[in-house]
Amino acid sequence: LENIHFMLLPTYPNELPVNDIDINRFLAGLCFTSKHVMGGVYTRDGINDVIEMAEKIAGSPEALRKRPILSMIACGISPLRLDQKYGAFIIHLARKSIPIAVPVEPLCGATAPASLAGTLVIQNCDGLIHIMLSQLANPGAPVIYGSVATSINFQDMSYLGAPVESGLLNAATAQLAQFYGFPYYSTAGISDSKTLDAQCGYETAINNLLVTLAGGDLIHDAAGLMEFALTVSKEKLVIDNDILGMVYRAYKGIKVNKDTLALETIRSAGPGGNFVAQRHTRNHMHKEHYHPPLSNREKREIWLQDGGKSIAEKANEKVNELISQPSRFYIDQKLIGSLVQSFPKIRAEHFLGENNIRERKVK
Repeated sequence: LENIHFMLLPTYPNELPVNDIDINRFLAGLCFTSKHVMGGVYTRDGINDVIEMAEKIAGSPEALRKRPILSMIACGISPLRLDQKYGAFIIHLARKSIPIAVPVEPLCGATAPASLAGTLVIQNCDGLIHIMLSQLANPGAPVIYGSVATSINFQDMSYLGAPVESGLLNAATAQLAQFYGFPYYSTAGISDSKTLDAQCGYETAINNLLVTLAGGDLIHDAAGLMEFALTVSKEKLVIDNDILGMVYRAYKGIKVNKDTLALETIRSAGPGGNFVAQRHTRNHMHKEHYHPPLSNREKREIWLQDGGKSIAEKANEKVNELISQPSRFYIDQKLIGSLVQSFPKIRAEHFLGENNIRERKVK
């Protein structure tokens, strides 16, 4: 999915002991994608395991710091306080020089004022506290200012993942990050819908567009999440890839130069002319225009001939196509085998081919 640029670990394996979770989550991400992997962490021992494992995968501690293949998240708990556990994680990761995002999650009307401006005050205070903590632990440590700010459902006081106010809060926080010169970890793209319906599409699109145009550097939860971020949908990942492609095209804007103004081409076509066969059209039809791979743009007759499928049905077909392909490992199997030997917490059956598991059992 070409419009998803980094991987946020989306699930929590409840069946594992808590001390085993971090290393298995991060190895799963690193094994099956070439993209940067980011995720929350749950224990100090787990953090140390992940760092040591990543150093082996990168080739050395120096190589990992020079080109980090992963980053970690330590969430703050609003309002106006430092959580003891995650505060300790921030200090530890800063001293290890591992990139860390420190998002905070003020909830309008619950853990922050109901007014958006008041929530931004809480957001900024809490965010700066966590940035400060990392820099006191290790001046210059790589840290990312972050926001998961949103509002609640005032009918039942429950969390909402996709109100437009969340998009506004995260867009405004992007401007705060720019004021301070911080890289920014933002939130958008969740839907509160329980199915792949119109609500799912417009909530995802509106907030992703708001935050992107405001300058969000990293947008987490941008794809695949619905039902207040309780559900990961493979079909939504595929649909959101189209949405994010459109958002990214909007972000790039309109390029204005001698070539794109096309004055010579306009003169050549002349009054009443057309531009279909012009070389300029061939040169720019793909560079200037985004062609969403899943969206339907055919006439009704052609759409009906192809089965009259909804976007959800087409997404399901794409998902089945992708998962039917053989798993591609982005870490050499010999290295994975070495990691399994070094870290008994790793669940080998998820990361090694059947032949390697069989050989390991024989040994």
